[in-house]
Amino acid sequence: MFKPDVMLMVPLMIETIYKKLASADASIPKNVLADNVFGGNLKIIFTGGAHLDPFYIDKFAEYGVSVLEGYGMSECSPVISSNTPEDHKAGSIGKPLSNVEIAFDNGEILVKGSSVMKGYYKMPEETAETLKDGWLHTGDKGYIDDDGFLFINGRVKNLIILSNGENISPEEIENKLALDMLVGEVIVTGENNGLTARIYPEQEVVAAKGLSEEEIKTALQAFLDKYNKTQPTYRQITGLVIRKNPFIRSSTKKIKRQEAMIDEAILQ
Repeated sequence: MFKPDVMLMVPLMIETIYKKLASADASIPKNVLADNVFGGNLKIIFTGGAHLDPFYIDKFAEYGVSVLEGYGMSECSPVISSNTPEDHKAGSIGKPLSNVEIAFDNGEILVKGSSVMKGYYKMPEETAETLKDGWLHTGDKGYIDDDGFLFINGRVKNLIILSNGENISPEEIENKLALDMLVGEVIVTGENNGLTARIYPEQEVVAAKGLSEEEIKTALQAFLDKYNKTQPTYRQITGLVIRKNPFIRSSTKKIKRQEAMIDEAILQ
């Protein structure tokens, strides 16, 4: 049996592990459960590749495990910023490394520094689009707070622009919806000048509770109704699509967002 002190995980793994922990027998002490699941020595999990809701950081702390989020790209060799055991803030992606400069262009994170690539191999047009005046355009939207911690709040290309001019970062909403135990996978899309949640239910929960399709729909709609009460009108979910199949994912476990509805049409 492996007994690691430190592990690297993508957020999907952390979310999946937590849902299993949360569904375990409540009479089992958390320290005992953590020893069984993590091997007894695990103290730190570093994560990156996608945003992790601070909810999971707080919950893993209850099991004696610190979750530290970082941020990077292959184009930056690959780390841009990271939380550390000595200096961290939940919800952030840490402070930029010492060799990195950060700037913003209409909210997009720009990076300059010794770790930034010279360009894509034999791809001058793509290089020109990404590297401008020495700054790498990451495609991520974000900001730096007063303490110097970097935050991401969406992807530029994923922005949903409503007819009233409101710009919605779907990832922010998805991270909140994914906290529900019945939500296995979710993306939010802009349709009919509103927001639609496309959800693949958590199959272990469905099986454990013996839920029918109608019961799944009722439970998810009730959850969305509760969520909507906490949101301004333009951020409320007005549509629900329940998928029968998981989303197609990339090699880095990110949902291929642009293929979601095409995939639905084929599979359902």
